[in-house]
Amino acid sequence: MHKLDIAIVGCGYVANDHIKAWQKVKEARIVAVSDVNENAAKKAAETWKVPRYFSNLTDLLAKSDVDVVDICTPPQFHADLAVEAMKADVNVVIEKPMTMTVKDAEKIVGCQKATKVKVGVIHNWLFDYPVLKADLLIKRGKLGEVYGFEVEVLHTKHDLMAANEKHWCHTLVGGRFSEMLVHPVYLIRHFLAGEPTVQDVRVSKVGSYGWMRSDELCAIFKVGNKIGRAYVSFNSPRDEVHVAIYGSKGILRIELINTTTVFLPERDVSRFSKGWDSLKQAMQLISCTVKNAWRVFSGKWLSGHDLYIKLFAESLIKGDDPPVSVEDGFATVKILEELCGKIVEQENV
Repeated sequence: MHKLDIAIVGCGYVANDHIKAWQKVKEARIVAVSDVNENAAKKAAETWKVPRYFSNLTDLLAKSDVDVVDICTPPQFHADLAVEAMKADVNVVIEKPMTMTVKDAEKIVGCQKATKVKVGVIHNWLFDYPVLKADLLIKRGKLGEVYGFEVEVLHTKHDLMAANEKHWCHTLVGGRFSEMLVHPVYLIRHFLAGEPTVQDVRVSKVGSYGWMRSDELCAIFKVGNKIGRAYVSFNSPRDEVHVAIYGSKGILRIELINTTTVFLPERDVSRFSKGWDSLKQAMQLISCTVKNAWRVFSGKWLSGHDLYIKLFAESLIKGDDPPVSVEDGFATVKILEELCGKIVEQENV
């Protein structure tokens, strides 16, 4: 039985991930889509067999009875759309980043408090299998006290956004970086368990795209006495996302694209210890690969988007808090806005 009627607003690339995720939620059905490009909305409705399409949210809300508006537009439009939906007493889920500015984020937080509807923000990497496994190992005390966190996000020059001179991301403050830096920021907040302060940002230009002022970035953060580092490239020979979490008892190494998590415990420096350690790492990688294959072939594989939307739907049905709140979204946007400002400063040096 359907308990949730869903509307998708924004029918670009990321909307496909959202639609697939909602279709895996048995209690939900997508009843309408909307896009300022009416042809895009029509095409999405035809492709995904959605009964109604619109060219604006106002008409959609007036002519469709929906429980959730799922916002998949570029982030500079998130605030106005979210506020319109909330004022219509409709729950909202927002693709990352929640907004690009603190001012817009404050609009969403204020409206949510006033209307009391449920609003969630999709920080999807937190819900990928290797990150969930890392959470479990840390909760079990395998790492001891967490000291530091590093993430490397490596894209090729063929990245769909970076390689497209006319893509909307290049109009943002901070360009392509600003659209994706939210991922490292919320991971650092999560694993270092606090609000990061930006210590330093450095950018450089390696590639040949004239519309990108910089395409390599390194940022340093602090949370108390703990240090986080994020490195981003758009010149890699392959797409990779590497995460390292350092603790008093061991290290966790995560590869998000290959979906593996490897725990590296304390060891001595003997030749035997190094060999045994290499064997244990290989066994962990094999175990991850087997589990991933089983999930895929059994039809139980869930992406980070899939799991987040599943949990968000459950929070609506049960009356619980969303998996990622607007307060989490606001805290992340605050750091993101500062980062983007420092990127521009560096590019103007």
